[in-house]
Amino acid sequence: MKNQYIGDIGDYGKYGLLRFLAQRGFRIGVNWYLTDNDGSSDGKFVDYLNKEELRSADPTLFDFLRSIAFLEDKTVQMIESADVIPNAKYYHALMNFHGNEPLAREWGRRGWFMNSQLFLDETDLIFADPDNGISFQKNARQKESEKFILPEEIVEYYGRGKDIVYYCHKGRRKSEDWEIAKTGIRRYIRDCQILALTYHRGTQRSYIFVVHPDQYRPYAGLLNEFEDTVWGKLFSREKIEGNVLTTDEERNWF
Repeated sequence: MKNQYIGDIGDYGKYGLLRFLAQRGFRIGVNWYLTDNDGSSDGKFVDYLNKEELRSADPTLFDFLRSIAFLEDKTVQMIESADVIPNAKYYHALMNFHGNEPLAREWGRRGWFMNSQLFLDETDLIFADPDNGISFQKNARQKESEKFILPEEIVEYYGRGKDIVYYCHKGRRKSEDWEIAKTGIRRYIRDCQILALTYHRGTQRSYIFVVHPDQYRPYAGLLNEFEDTVWGKLFSREKIEGNVLTTDEERNWF
């Protein structure tokens, strides 16, 4: 996540989903995976806020984002202080591990991540918002690894009893690489259950849920309920093999 992305059309869907879950009782911990602004045009897709087409999905959220999206000095703290995600806890330490020494980058990230666990300990669901999603190739010693959540970080959150949902940008991933991005975490957590929800405004953005087996049905039911709202016109579920229930069975079960 970068501060420059705030209010982007992708942000609208992201907060819509998280607000829905929070309003149904989940205590959400947000790890922004915050990185420096880069001066690119990314995050400039805010013209939707000058129209009314999407406002009906969540008028309160829409109007708030419209009030801050065009500011030059917008920051994630504006989202936090406005309680956009009800009752959420946030970790906004900057991932500033620049330098040429791989070991220093690794230890810097390790300390950053350990602090995130302390900040977000009293939560049910960790939302991770890295710039690009997950990487199974990069490690903490490599440059630009801060743009990704690493599988060992999901493992640690999961081991502390947390369910996790992470942002993942499909980008130019080939279909087989995209399947790995969605389900590759099973190589590290054998019993985890996976749900995937994709937002179809702007570039394709998906939200991958990695949940404990006893929480799979509650999350599946809530995502079904979410799809039955106005948001259902903007999101779609992706089929994931190997879960307790298949996508079709989920619909029949609930």
